[in-house]
Amino acid sequence: MKKKIVLINPPYPLEKMPSPHLGLMALGTFLKREGYDVLIEDYVINPYSRERAGKVAVIERPDYIGITAATMNINRALEIAGDYKNADAGIVTLAGGPHVTFDSVNILRNNRQIDYVVRGEGEITALGLLKTLEGKGNLEDVAGISWRKGSEIVENRDRPFISDINILPIPSLTLIEASKYRALGLPINMITSRGCPYRCIFCAGGKISGHKVRYYDVSRVVDEFENISRQGVSQINIADDLFTSSEERCIAICSEIVRRKIVHPWTAFARVDTVSERLLRSMKEAGCATLCFGIESATQGILDIIRKKITPGLCRRAVELCRDAGIEPMTSFIIGLPGETPETVERAFQFSRELSDKRGYHRLAPFPGTELRERAGYYGIRILSDNWDDYDANHAITESLTYPASEADRVVGEFNGSIQKYVDGLVHKRGRGEPLTGPEDDIVNRVRTFSFVARIITGGLLDTDNGRGGGGPIKDFRNFIEYLSGETGFMPSEASVEFERLVASGCVKVLNDETGFRVSWV
Repeated sequence: MKKKIVLINPPYPLEKMPSPHLGLMALGTFLKREGYDVLIEDYVINPYSRERAGKVAVIERPDYIGITAATMNINRALEIAGDYKNADAGIVTLAGGPHVTFDSVNILRNNRQIDYVVRGEGEITALGLLKTLEGKGNLEDVAGISWRKGSEIVENRDRPFISDINILPIPSLTLIEASKYRALGLPINMITSRGCPYRCIFCAGGKISGHKVRYYDVSRVVDEFENISRQGVSQINIADDLFTSSEERCIAICSEIVRRKIVHPWTAFARVDTVSERLLRSMKEAGCATLCFGIESATQGILDIIRKKITPGLCRRAVELCRDAGIEPMTSFIIGLPGETPETVERAFQFSRELSDKRGYHRLAPFPGTELRERAGYYGIRILSDNWDDYDANHAITESLTYPASEADRVVGEFNGSIQKYVDGLVHKRGRGEPLTGPEDDIVNRVRTFSFVARIITGGLLDTDNGRGGGGPIKDFRNFIEYLSGETGFMPSEASVEFERLVASGCVKVLNDETGFRVSWV
């Protein structure tokens, strides 16, 4: 009989525009190929409750629970693991992901509900651990895990990175509820490589996936791209640490997309010193709509401190090349880096306005595993909180003598507030019957649709018996729209338009026959 593992994606705010968890999809597909029965419980797009955990534990009867988390939701993940343990003490719990990789000792010391930590790349390590737990080896021999041996926390040797990642299967979209992400208008992530050759002090990416870039074969990459493009998603996001690390390979991928006549918009991340006119024109031809650059600062001294190894001049050139190629550049800045002052922040804001209309500012966060966290004092940074719940990007958690946390909160808050004020203004403008431009109308439509779908998802409105618990049985379409209107706060006419859009896009299906009126996610 197959062993069963439930992989858990803990709650994460929808307003942060999450994508389906690529790591869980990759691990789940791999374990499924190796003979395991796999279920992904995604509590980003499903309301979590202790009752639901108990129901999954009783109905699915998993042998193992595998849970991952970002720093900001690690405490919630640990609570959920505890709920599953309480529902069935015999379940073996595994925790993985970047946070627990670098905080494994504390996780195991302070959380008895976690039995094992899988550090770094999860596929081979998790499989080795499961096989060992099934009596096929010794725990001491499983590289890449941390565990308890009596009262002792044991950290086994690190596992080498997978040299040929092509041994891993393409992550299967059948493991997730893609229709809910599509309904929200969120992209689907994929990667074409693992690893980053750079060593920026605020990032632990190279420690997680290695400083040597390992590539998937071009044909495999485009097979995955083509499969996602058929799912009706609004956009594909290539989420490599550095998609443009090899110009020739990027061009080969783009050429194969064009050769197969796949037409679908996509985005990617790049460094400003890894793009050229030739590369960008090839990317544009293959459908690249937006290229995201981590600029971080407009001050060369700060760029040197954080080992970014770029210059403001290179940033200007990369943005200009994007525009010339017809790709929209997006820039990202970090506020509060070592050496930051009010003057350098103002310079960053001015520089960002000159570069692109699409830009974002983020408060500095010293995540576990980063050199910045390990050597904060050396860099003149004071960490204000070790409560992981505070690492949600909603307020500053670092400061220095030259730049206090209150200033970071003020400038980032003002920028984010200005965006919200602009969007609210468009909504009110249309509500007054005033004309909007095409792009403005598109913004309002996306905001309204997102809000409507988010309320359906967070309320579990289509995951129950179509509202039977919230006002009696649903009789017909009109009755159902009244129910949605009452639950979402949208006028019946608005709810009808938004719901019909979900049906037309293939995210939701309606069945109305002799058994009654029923609605469900596709």
